[in-house]
Amino acid sequence: MAAGGYYTNANDEEYGINFESMLRYAKVITAQWWVIAIFAVSFALAGFTFSKITHEDKFSSHIIFNASNKSSDIAGEAAKYTTASDVQASIMFATSFKTILSDTEYIYTLVQKAVKTQTGQDYSAAHIRRSVSASVIPETTMISVKISTADAEKSFQIAKALAAVYSQVMEDSFPNAKYTIVNQASLATNPDADFSSILYTFLGALGGAILAFAIILILNRIKNLIQSSDDVRKKFNLDVLASVSKLKSKKNKSGDKKALLITDKTVGLPFIETFKLIKTKIENASFKKGYKVFSITSATENEGKTTVSVNLALSLAKAGRSVLLIDCDIRKPAVFKALGVPVGEDRGIYDIVSGKSTFEEAVKYVEKYNLYLLVSGAAVADPSEVLASQVTEDIIKEAKKNFDFVIIDCPPAGVLADATIVANYCDAVLFVVAENKPSLREIEYAISDLSTTKADIFGCVYNIASRSIISNITRSSYFNKYYGAYYGQDLTQRKR
Repeated sequence: MAAGGYYTNANDEEYGINFESMLRYAKVITAQWWVIAIFAVSFALAGFTFSKITHEDKFSSHIIFNASNKSSDIAGEAAKYTTASDVQASIMFATSFKTILSDTEYIYTLVQKAVKTQTGQDYSAAHIRRSVSASVIPETTMISVKISTADAEKSFQIAKALAAVYSQVMEDSFPNAKYTIVNQASLATNPDADFSSILYTFLGALGGAILAFAIILILNRIKNLIQSSDDVRKKFNLDVLASVSKLKSKKNKSGDKKALLITDKTVGLPFIETFKLIKTKIENASFKKGYKVFSITSATENEGKTTVSVNLALSLAKAGRSVLLIDCDIRKPAVFKALGVPVGEDRGIYDIVSGKSTFEEAVKYVEKYNLYLLVSGAAVADPSEVLASQVTEDIIKEAKKNFDFVIIDCPPAGVLADATIVANYCDAVLFVVAENKPSLREIEYAISDLSTTKADIFGCVYNIASRSIISNITRSSYFNKYYGAYYGQDLTQRKR
């Protein structure tokens, strides 16, 4: 348990595979599907290349033997009939022949001598043995023997030699059995079909995918990132005000990414409605507790805190509230970019603290958004000193008197002290957590610092949330079925 009582380490929980953890891992894997695909394709290509480099054409000659318990010594009526016991005995003899070909060295010594007599080639018995494979044909008493080497003539000669000597071994070993050749060996004219490239390609793809799975899960375990809004609720005891789904940012004419604003209908109704929901909760807090000044921060950079700040301010302004949006991230100001508002040489709070302008002069009204802004267009060299000054506290107190709501975009709390300084001038803090961005430890540090301030940590906005298959089936389909159709109509159709 960390200071402030927010963070619970995973080691404190009982380990084990349960449905929740399975869903968590599934979400991690599906989010990184492209990594798995890259590994699978890369290893598949490596397997295919390896098979082609190491491949050697094989030529095979085949002999089929038949085993029977009716030896040549049996005569008369007994030789004409085959009983069930005869069949079982014949199958046993067929299996025995396969075993001798697999495990007996003596027969290959005979084959070696026969090959040398036929061709003059002296192959080792071990080499010949490696070229021979045998199998009992299912539900028959026949044995299929394949002789495979890199030379068709060599395979054929070994097959002929085996056909010539097999009876010497089998008659001595099984005098009551009769082995006959059903199909004589022939010279192979084409190499055997090569399935090794398919096999190695498949094994490469499978191995690459498994390796990618392992790497993703190990890195996920090491990084210990936030992967669901439930992580925030359970581990930090924070109320999740809303989850903002991940959207693809479009580019403007200059090639830069456009900010996601609720005033742009192309962002989609779910995005707009999410900020209406957050706005409603903020208004309720204002009504019940008198909260008017809210700072927006996060644990790390690039979690979308500016997007949340801007859209919350716009949502309140659209509802007819008088709203002042202050950019206190004066190390890296971004509010003016998000709104597309030119600021010229204005430096917001810094100009007031340094005496270059008054509060009334520095605050700008943007009619397009019905929004008041106190923003900076350039970074400030000594931001901590500026924000910690009495003038900054007085600015926020003055804003609280003159506006219904004051929304303050702050730097990440887990990185800098700026957000903690500003939080002391605010009523409440909204903490933005982006999926798969901050680690649990980074959030712990940020919340621990914020908990020492005068402001109430009002709740969390879970940002850039991916949609699982289950949530797509439930939430999205429900929204589209019951609300999407209605809001998609124009006003005249609704009145009818």
